[in-house]
Formats: sequence, structure tokens, C-alpha cells
Amino acid sequence: MKDAPLGAAELLGDGGPLARLAVTVVAVRPSASGRFDVLLSERGRGAFARGLWVFPGGRVDDEDGRTTYIEEPSVRFIADRFGISMSRASAIVVGALRELAEEAAIVDPGPRARSLDPEAWARVRAGEYAFAPPSGPLYALARWLPPKLEMRRFDTFFLACEAPPGLPARADGDELLAHRWIEPAAALDAYDKGEMPLLPPTYRTLRELAAFGSWPSLRVALEAHWPPTNAPVVRAATEAEGEGIVTELAECTRPGLDGHARFAFRFDGSRWLPL
Repeated sequence: MKDAPLGAAELLGDGGPLARLAVTVVAVRPSASGRFDVLLSERGRGAFARGLWVFPGGRVDDEDGRTTYIEEPSVRFIADRFGISMSRASAIVVGALRELAEEAAIVDPGPRARSLDPEAWARVRAGEYAFAPPSGPLYALARWLPPKLEMRRFDTFFLACEAPPGLPARADGDELLAHRWIEPAAALDAYDKGEMPLLPPTYRTLRELAAFGSWPSLRVALEAHWPPTNAPVVRAATEAEGEGIVTELAECTRPGLDGHARFAFRFDGSRWLPL
């Protein structure tokens, strides 16, 4: 079956509104403790996730699909692990690199640059962003399908890559208020203290990553990992759970990196709380 235009919204077959293709990238680098840090960004201007800490990412558009990297190993790996076409995998990989260039300047200056946003590369060349390539391939983490009740829906592919050590993170103070390299367990602790609000997929991903003691052990797991397709549902909270709504993942196609396949969060009107 022919892929839909990348910039167009698509039906997911769940009876909900249209969803747009998106990508999220978990950038990982070894930390001083011997474990590893991930890059989180505080969202500013814009309606989506404002005030929340998220991994770099965004919508995949038609421009990301103009060049197909059939010989790029990451494309073949992503296509195989997610069970998608090479053209779609290529657009997702290019979209991931573009978002890393625009939001965190973790990019590959090789032949892939020809299909990326010229303005983003001009800013990189002008020194507006720090500039360094990823240290290895892109890995497949998970595919997150949006709940039917959401009006702005994104069919999001979560990827991971290793970032070079010592890369300074810069935020524009507008769309991105701040960047922070932080160990997954420390990010979860900051969330528990109310210092770092997170969306449920971000929290779930951090919890999976926190199960690993070092980047080499995580990399081995990623190389063998077949990513799940996660389709959470939204419902009213029960009396025992408290007031508000609950989003839960009752089942998925495969378990996550940590071997778990379930989660539930309650929204109390201001933040998501794990149950």
C-alpha cells in the first residue's frame, strides 16, 4: 500500500481524529558517574507540551521525505524494527536529524545534510548552534499512538542515538526555554519533587532507561530490542484513584526495554501522576 503524504494527517483505524507523523529522539551520552545522561528540553512558545520537559522531536513533513537514503544503515534498521516502508523510515530518520539540528545541534554533517532544512544548516554554519555528529546509529525505542479523545494527534516514533560527550546544549529562550543533560533516575526524582513536569510517554521512557547502569549495557539492549506499539486509552478515574482522568496502557504489542508493558497515570488538573 502506498504511503500517505508525510505532511498529511492520517486515519489510524481506531475511530479517532486524524493523526500526523512525528518523531522523538532520545539523545544519550555517558555521564561523569559512569552511567549516562539524556537530553531533555523545557517547552516554551507553542500549544503542544508548553511548560513540560520533553525529548527533542516534532512533526515529520514532506520535506523530510524528499531524499530516500536506501543505503543508510539506520534507515534499514528502523524500517525493519518498526515494520514500515523504507521511504517512511527514511523520512523519520531525516526528520529526527533535522529536529536534533534545530533543537539541540546533534547532527550528522555527512551526505544526509543535503535533504535537511537549508536555514537550519545555515544557522549551524554561522555558529548559532553547537555542532557535533551523533556517535553511532539511530535505534528504535517505541511507537506511540495517540488516545482517540485527543484532538491534536501524533503518531510518534521514538528513536535513540548516542551524542558526543561535552556537547553544550543551547535553548532559544522562546520555543525552547532550557536544555538539560540529566540521568534518567535524576529526571524521575525531579519529576517526583514537582521540578520537572513530564508527559506519560516521557516518564515511561525514562523509567525504562533508568533500568540500565551504563550506556554500553543500554546499547546492547537497543541493538536487540524490537519496539512495541503503545496505544494508551483515556478514561475517567475511579473513586479509588481520585478525581480526574486516567491514561493507561493496558496492553501493547511487546514489552518495553525494561520488560514491562503496562502503565497508568491520573491527571489531577495540573500534572500527570503515575498510579
